[in-house]
Amino acid sequence: MRRFYVEPEIVASDRIELDGALAHRIAKVLRMRADDEIALFDGSGIDVHLRLDDVGDLRVRGSVIARCDGPAEPRVRVNLYQSITKGDRFEWLIEKATELGVASVVPLITARAVVRPEAEGNRTERWRRIAVEAAEQCGRSAVPVIGVPQSFDATISSAPGLRLLPYEAAGDLAPSIQSALTTSIDELFALGEVSIFIGPEGGFVQSEVELAASAGAMIVTMGERVLRAETAGLTALTLVMHAVGQLG
Repeated sequence: MRRFYVEPEIVASDRIELDGALAHRIAKVLRMRADDEIALFDGSGIDVHLRLDDVGDLRVRGSVIARCDGPAEPRVRVNLYQSITKGDRFEWLIEKATELGVASVVPLITARAVVRPEAEGNRTERWRRIAVEAAEQCGRSAVPVIGVPQSFDATISSAPGLRLLPYEAAGDLAPSIQSALTTSIDELFALGEVSIFIGPEGGFVQSEVELAASAGAMIVTMGERVLRAETAGLTALTLVMHAVGQLG
């Protein structure tokens, strides 16, 4: 059954009307017809099953036939503070992070950032649309929060939960993400949240790493290879999701 994200007020009654871009997708792109069934979700964890009564080019109407629990979201919220990357690579990262179960993505501005928000314009709304489409496609009950760009200095001390900062020059004495999570697994589940900080293409500067350590973040490694920023973000997210039982 095709699933679509809507705002909470849309599913408040048992007779539902859809318009705008969503109605266009249902009628013209997917070519759905009366008596077809779809599912709507609003991030509350409840799926609303809808039978279409009337499908027009500009407006779709339907009747609620069931309200049921949607797919479960991860027990641990994972927040990805990701340095903004060039071109469409950041959009690709948001899509894949949504599929993996990320709770929020915060575009991060660091000392060596190669992309500045003022040069990119306001792309937050586009990033959110990508997250919505990815959540619909992969069957999630919630759409990740896509934050506005924030500076590393402003977020490293305030980020929620257990904080991890993968650093390619951490050295052999630094723990891997896997070992750090194994050591801190009880704390991780008690807090119910983890924040991952991923640097830009040039990596974090030493002063940022020192600031993170002084703020209580765990400096970790992901092996000897130097990964692209977006690859590092998805790798770290995958390792955390595996550690909390969401993958494998």
